[in-house]
Amino acid sequence: GGGFKAGKAPPPPPGSLAPGAPPPPPPPPPPPGSLGLNKPTNGPPAPAEGMSAVFKELNKGEAITSGLRKVTDDMKSKNRADRSGLVATGGGGAGVAPAVPPAVSKTAKPPKFALDGKKWAVEHQVGNRTLVIEDVNPKQTVYVYDCVDCVIQIKGKANNITLDKCAKTGVVFEDVLATCELVNCVSMQVQCTGACPTVAIDKVDGCQVFLGPKSYGAEITTAKCSEVNVVCVPDEGSDADAIETPVPEQFVTTRDPKTGKWVTVPMGHSGA
Repeated sequence: GGGFKAGKAPPPPPGSLAPGAPPPPPPPPPPPGSLGLNKPTNGPPAPAEGMSAVFKELNKGEAITSGLRKVTDDMKSKNRADRSGLVATGGGGAGVAPAVPPAVSKTAKPPKFALDGKKWAVEHQVGNRTLVIEDVNPKQTVYVYDCVDCVIQIKGKANNITLDKCAKTGVVFEDVLATCELVNCVSMQVQCTGACPTVAIDKVDGCQVFLGPKSYGAEITTAKCSEVNVVCVPDEGSDADAIETPVPEQFVTTRDPKTGKWVTVPMGHSGA
């Protein structure tokens, strides 16, 4: 009495398909950007925005790379300046470049012996013991630079004679109007056969100054020097001996109690 009526099938259970019914349509695809890998993370828009930000940076990379190009151009221009400086040193390159070639190509520089205007230039001579400057007049100066193991003879009366950065070199001159100056030299010999009012020696290690009778009254000034000697040479044919006097290198400074001033005197030498 309480059963189903004959001829009727029981209703299908929930969720089951009826016999002969078409399958349901597939679920709609997930919206763009909502991949399954993004679902476990909280706030899926953040990764999408992060990637978009990365792409934006890549798109803006032109500006970044342009900045890098600017730096690269600066570096290239610096390199070009260095190269141009090295090439143009012979023609007067500017900047830091000129300071490098003298140190590198110092020994390779050609010797010079010429009259430039009113200046006799004797430069980069090595082992030349036959250098003679003729007919020097009081309007001309003589500049000897970077000479090694040379002998230079100066005939006439020069306005000024300068020996700069020389070593093991001897200079014999007749007369000088102003000063014979030695700077940054080593193992030098200078002889004046005529008149020389002043001999200035600065930063020189080893120097023999030979003075004839006309230069006995010369003034010798020294600064930062060592082994400097002044030799008074008598006239030719005289029986007198040459007198050599060392220039003091050590000094003593004491206070004078009467004046209250400090006084510096050379340290005493034997025979002084």
